[in-house]
Amino acid sequence: MTTQFWLIRHGETQWNAERRLQGWKDVPLNDTGIRQAERLALGLRPPHFDTDVDVIVSSDLGRAHETARIAASHLGRPIETAAGLRERNYGIYEGRDWAWLKGAHGPGINFLDPGQLLEQGESLAQFHDRIGQAFAELARRHAGKNVLVFSHGGVIDICWRLASGLGLDAPRRDPVLNTSINYFCIHDDGRWQLLDWGCVSHLEDAALDDVL
Repeated sequence: MTTQFWLIRHGETQWNAERRLQGWKDVPLNDTGIRQAERLALGLRPPHFDTDVDVIVSSDLGRAHETARIAASHLGRPIETAAGLRERNYGIYEGRDWAWLKGAHGPGINFLDPGQLLEQGESLAQFHDRIGQAFAELARRHAGKNVLVFSHGGVIDICWRLASGLGLDAPRRDPVLNTSINYFCIHDDGRWQLLDWGCVSHLEDAALDDVL
């Protein structure tokens, strides 16, 4: 049986706006993020979204769970939480801004090296394995169901690679935007399939402005 996933990134936080590394830090949505989640709620209604959602799952970090609460409450399903859906653990580097991390005076860490160990954190390879296992378990527990998942940018990147059959060294052309909807499935033989990616029409649709 094929399990279908609609994977959504949380709304914006202040650390997103400041380009600071969040990881496992529990940073709340900012005002922009709340508005994005409200627009997403409209985008998850007919005629924009007419799928019968069976299960809603969220990372246990507040920014993902709050996005799920705002955007999916009308679906009438409880929100399961799963620590395995958290963003990558960046250890001692969480809270630092990307400009410093990548600059000449930064730590000299290559965060994109799959084998690069991070103090008190995860390597990219460890993160990849955790996310792959988390979704394989969801596919097993909710076989044949339609699953709405609220998580993080790094998680979406890993799922894009798994669904596209690409390695960790493959370049990704497009950014992962806040509240973007990403659609893929996992077949009963364990094969991932990418179906649609990076949908943000709910943020761009001027017709929704009159509803909020």
